[in-house]
Amino acid sequence: KVKLWASNELKAVRDKLDDELRCVLITAQVIVNTFDATQGEASDLDGLNVKVSAADGEKCVRCWHVLPDVNTHATHLGLCSRCIINLPTGQGEERKYA
Repeated sequence: KVKLWASNELKAVRDKLDDELRCVLITAQVIVNTFDATQGEASDLDGLNVKVSAADGEKCVRCWHVLPDVNTHATHLGLCSRCIINLPTGQGEERKYA
């Protein structure tokens, strides 16, 4: 899990990427907060602090991402919502940027 504390300028870039930021950062979970210099570790970018920790949830047997929604779908035990959408019977994941 990656937690970011971003300035308004950087948060605008994050908002454009929306959920795809996790793909760019190659992580299962991303949480973006308003910039707070007392939180996380300072990065090389002004207005961005970062904290990396273990993700919340269980490991999906298909994608291996650790997510809170794994095992919450009675007909697809062991899978996360993203994997269920990407099964042949699902509608497929839609991405715009990453």
